[in-house]
Amino acid sequence: MNERAAPSGSKGSLLGILVRFCLWALGTVVALVVLAIVALNIYLSTRPAARFVRPAGTIKVPAPFQIGRAFIDYMTIAGQRLYAGHASAGLVGVIDITTGQPAGTVAGLGRPHGVAVVADRNLGFASDSGDNTVGVFDLNSQRLVQKIPAGLDTDAIIYDQKLNLVYAANHDGKTATLIDAATQKVVANVQLGGEPEYPQADPATGVIYQNLEDTSELVVVDPQKQEVTQRYKLAPCEGPTGLALDPANHRLFSACRSKHLIVLNSDTGAIVAVVPIGAGVDGAGYDPVLRRVYTANGVGSMTIIQQDSADQYRVLENAPTHFGGHSLVIDPVTHRIYVAYFGSIAVYDALPQP
Repeated sequence: MNERAAPSGSKGSLLGILVRFCLWALGTVVALVVLAIVALNIYLSTRPAARFVRPAGTIKVPAPFQIGRAFIDYMTIAGQRLYAGHASAGLVGVIDITTGQPAGTVAGLGRPHGVAVVADRNLGFASDSGDNTVGVFDLNSQRLVQKIPAGLDTDAIIYDQKLNLVYAANHDGKTATLIDAATQKVVANVQLGGEPEYPQADPATGVIYQNLEDTSELVVVDPQKQEVTQRYKLAPCEGPTGLALDPANHRLFSACRSKHLIVLNSDTGAIVAVVPIGAGVDGAGYDPVLRRVYTANGVGSMTIIQQDSADQYRVLENAPTHFGGHSLVIDPVTHRIYVAYFGSIAVYDALPQP
């Protein structure tokens, strides 16, 4: 049987068509992305000014140049210092909040997320999902002292001052690691039964409250018993992330990806209020003096909620912030709110009600 070979030029023409099509498709995608960014920036720039917060500057956390999206995760304020887990840069940024200027960095970390400060021992404990450890550093020299093994995907971290324990939530491992702040040794690894996001420690009892993102629950962890003692369903909440605590009124504020803030009685787990918030929430904070709850919403807003009583809440506004602003921390002295977005921190002054 005779077969006629295809002209060599036809293969070249087909390849040329394919190349031109790929270039056209790539150009179309790039154009759409550029248009989307322009449209988003126009939208963000034309939003009305906030009534209950005022922009007070931006802090750039020093980090080496890198290709890709910069990502600051959790922040902690201790005294005159703000500590920011710069996960994508592998360091902890230290900011002097009296000047708003960088005061150094803690290097030698893989992918740090948050910092627990133990001031009386002059130590910071940084959660590091890069190698599933907690890095210990000297607050004065900002030098890494040692690394303590934790669990899989070490994420949020807090200091339980009542019990002198550092508590690290291991997101993918669905566990929590308890570390003795004095000996810097692991005391226990507690099974949580879900993926932990942000926790809070009760300053009076030392009991720890923990959001579980995948099961939409809040669990109570007794560090002395080293186990979960209560489980509370958060419906209609789905995907709880940020968690704030009002210890005086025994109230917990669980921020949910379903655009809900769930207010719970921390003693009983009873839901006392459900408040609407913005989309893409991650962090939450509570100012006990102004009696305000704040949530950082990644789409570019910060929901400000007034606490009229322990069981009564109203949304003051969804204040415009930067796109990507996902976590926040509140200075208890100045009432300033710090919102992390990408590699920077936006600063806001709280304003009284008009």
